[in-house]
Amino acid sequence: MDQKIKRLMEFIDASPTPYHAVDNLIGMLDAAGAQRLDERQVWQLEPGAMYYVSRSGNSLIAFRMGLRFSGDTGFLLAGAHTDSPSLKLRPEKQLKSKGYLRLALESYGSPILSGWLDRPLGVAGNVAVREGSDIHSRLFVSDKPFAVIPNLAIHLNREINKGFEYNLHQQMPAVFGLARAENQEESQARGSHAEREISEILERIGEQMAVDPANIVSADLRLFDYGPSQIIGEELINAPRLDDLAGCLAVMEAFSASEAQEATQLACFFDAEEIGSMTPGGAQSAYLRDILARIVLASRNSGQDFYRALANSACISVDASQAWHPGYPEKFDEFYTPVLGKGIAVKSNANMNYATDFTSLQIAETAAAKAHLQIQRYMARADIQPGKTIGPITASRTGISTVDVGHPMLAMHAIRETIAASDHLDMIAFLRAFYS
Repeated sequence: MDQKIKRLMEFIDASPTPYHAVDNLIGMLDAAGAQRLDERQVWQLEPGAMYYVSRSGNSLIAFRMGLRFSGDTGFLLAGAHTDSPSLKLRPEKQLKSKGYLRLALESYGSPILSGWLDRPLGVAGNVAVREGSDIHSRLFVSDKPFAVIPNLAIHLNREINKGFEYNLHQQMPAVFGLARAENQEESQARGSHAEREISEILERIGEQMAVDPANIVSADLRLFDYGPSQIIGEELINAPRLDDLAGCLAVMEAFSASEAQEATQLACFFDAEEIGSMTPGGAQSAYLRDILARIVLASRNSGQDFYRALANSACISVDASQAWHPGYPEKFDEFYTPVLGKGIAVKSNANMNYATDFTSLQIAETAAAKAHLQIQRYMARADIQPGKTIGPITASRTGISTVDVGHPMLAMHAIRETIAASDHLDMIAFLRAFYS
């Protein structure tokens, strides 16, 4: 197995939530000698040196300073998003029904719900714990399968294979155990354990983390597929969260392997793309623009240098692309639909759901030619509007010419998705050519 493919699978399996993904990306940057910056401090930046800034624990921007002043040379940016459609827990809520313990859930983004049923699910996320007078965030991953969302037997729903709409509030709460009978003394002890009643889910998380559950102040927790990433045959990667962890690792692989150039290079990893990017670390925020401005200011600033740098810049937005599905040919424009294994896709849309336009397409063409790669084109059918990416947001927030590209993918937003291994290798080579 190619080492880059092995690293992708290991990265996905170690990143059940955006918090874990960013933590793992930071580990790669630390190993490469990058320096962590604090937004509250004054920055002293050196030509050719690598730095990174994390915000909220689930967003990250890394950059390598250019060898020339960025006002003259601009920026080379590539970005992806750290989040994926999922089911989030409401951990404070206690659900018991006829002795079953269930997890209250809500949808994050637009997951395909049916795939989450009847499989072992883990719980992972970020937990805020009170330690003395301080509150610290700690990453959490359940050490074994935690829950299951059971389907209804076909004997009780003979029409299920004709299509069934799952109700998130009623049918999707996951079963994670059986309630034990309590005597009166135990019940009173649990009630007096804290000012608020502690749910069974927080009790179990506290037990694994070796903390008093009464000291868990808040938690951002999600279910995840407990099964590992897999190679199907020798060509296909089947894994959870390929949208967009494959994009994240491709950007990081290319960024880490690149050498300093005249222009400053940036690798951007935003959270909340699946829910509109409206967070402090999302593409809709001032995060990227703040970092770009501070890079210019830390070097020198004549008042117009920041705007000159933006005008000299180029950006690639990396996200998944719909691939031709042989079972649903009527859903695609055959002329503009990529297939797995034939190279990365450049995505465009007349309503600018993607950032690619007449001029920014040249960014992709130039990088592909430099890397000696073939690229495919993706446009949705004229009667179907595709999803959006961070590309148009980044372009509109900064004015930087941006092109949208992606791994061709089957079953986007399913609990497990599929890409071609060769397309991932092409994406890394494409991004390396862009950074150079």
